[in-house]
Amino acid sequence: MIQITAKSKVSFRTDSEAALASYLESGFHVEPDVLTPSQCDELLLAAQNLPSYQNGTLVPVMNPHQVEPLFLNALRNCAIVQIVEKLVSGPVNGLQMQFFFGRPGTPGFTMHQDNFYVQSKQDAFASAWVALADVSPENGGLVVYPGTHREPVLPTEVVEQSDNLGQDPNANRQQVVLPKSYEPVDVSVTKGSVVFIHGHIVHKSHNNSTTDKFRQALLMLYVRKGEPFRPGFGNKRSEIEVYG
Repeated sequence: MIQITAKSKVSFRTDSEAALASYLESGFHVEPDVLTPSQCDELLLAAQNLPSYQNGTLVPVMNPHQVEPLFLNALRNCAIVQIVEKLVSGPVNGLQMQFFFGRPGTPGFTMHQDNFYVQSKQDAFASAWVALADVSPENGGLVVYPGTHREPVLPTEVVEQSDNLGQDPNANRQQVVLPKSYEPVDVSVTKGSVVFIHGHIVHKSHNNSTTDKFRQALLMLYVRKGEPFRPGFGNKRSEIEVYG
C-alpha cells in the first residue's frame, strides 16, 4: 500500500496554489503542524471532561463543544477555516464535531464517504481530521482512496458487525461498494497535523492494533455558507458560526 506522510505533501503555508491543486486532484490534503503540541494537549485535557472518559467507555463523543467549549476554538481555528474556504470556494459554517479517543484495540471504520450522511452538494462540504497524537497504520491511521471524490455518493452494503469496543456503533455496519479499482493510500501524520477530506472521497481507518498507543483525533465538518445539508437525527447537525 502507498504511504503518505505529512512531510511528503505540499503545504498551504508554503504554496497554497499547489496544495489546492493536489487536493482537487486526489480528494485529500495533509497539512502539517497546524496545531502546536501544547494546543493538542489542551484539547486532550479538555477531553477528560467528556462523558465517555468519565464513565470509562472511551467511545467517540459527538459535538464535544457542547460539553467543553474549548473544542469550539478548534472549529474556529483561523488556519483551518482559511484552508477549508479554499477547498469549497467560499465562506463556511461549521456543522458537527466528533472526538475520538482511539484506545488500543479500537476497531477502525469501514470504507465510507462523509457526504453519504451529510447530503450536501459535492463541492460544498469538507472535513478536517485533526491528529492529536502521532498516527500510523498500527494505531488506527486513515486509509484514503484518491480519485473517489469524483464519484457520486456510492451505494453501500451491510457488513458483519465486529467488536465495537471503544468505537462509534455506526463505524462498521456498512461499507461503500467501490465501482472500480482504486489504490488505497495509508496516511501517517504527526501530532498537530490536519487531514482535509473531500466529502465524497472514500476512506476508512485501521484497527488500533497496539497495546499502549492511543489515537486521539478530532473530526470537524464544514459546509459552504448557504448550502443545504441533512441535519440528521442522532447527530443533530446545525450551522455553527466560525467567524468573529
